[in-house]
Amino acid sequence: MVHDEVPLPPVPEPPPFERGAPVVLRSVRDHGRPHGVAVGYAVAGTVVRDDDDVMVVSTWPGSGVRMRAGVGAGPNSRTVLPAAWDGTYAERAWQGDTVVRVHRRGDRWSVWRWHDGERWTDRWYGNLESPWRRSTLGFDTQDWALDVVAAGNPRGGPWTVGLKDEDELAWMVDQGYVTDERARHVRVVGARLLQHARDAGWPFGADWDAWLPDARWGAVPLPDGWQQLPGAE
Repeated sequence: MVHDEVPLPPVPEPPPFERGAPVVLRSVRDHGRPHGVAVGYAVAGTVVRDDDDVMVVSTWPGSGVRMRAGVGAGPNSRTVLPAAWDGTYAERAWQGDTVVRVHRRGDRWSVWRWHDGERWTDRWYGNLESPWRRSTLGFDTQDWALDVVAAGNPRGGPWTVGLKDEDELAWMVDQGYVTDERARHVRVVGARLLQHARDAGWPFGADWDAWLPDARWGAVPLPDGWQQLPGAE
């Protein structure tokens, strides 16, 4: 059986966040012994929208980022496998333009777009992941390695769409970090998102001005306790 939920104990979901609330987005997975279920990646942001249907989070340049510390491997030399992780995190800051992540509850992806302070750029990113779960600190998900990238204007063209990191997913299978069954599931979802992007499905074809972050917002740090997971002792 393929599981695509964040591996956390069932706990009541907190109420939605108010617009402007600082939060953390975390990728959570079972890293095996000795780490168990732990945060693999975390990035701070600010809530643009949060309700029963849609969650939108913006991240400004300079916002807090943490990732597993250790020697990266794989095709892009950036994947720290559990055997190479000592349980510590490397401290980073978000670079480049402000990114806005849009996730519809239940989808196996979020869609990202960048804003340079004056306009939306032509860069798009479809991040394959498990459905977001609201926590007391923000939102928890699980990154699936495979992604969709796009450039241009989905509502008028030109519009180009493609897959990213297929080689990284295959390498994870070879290393035994991802099962063949799991990889097949991820590829099926990836193909679905690829076609969805080509068709300019929601939110690619939506009015993104509705999700503009407030110009008065800025970089935010990771909250205290960002490593703590619900139900953990």
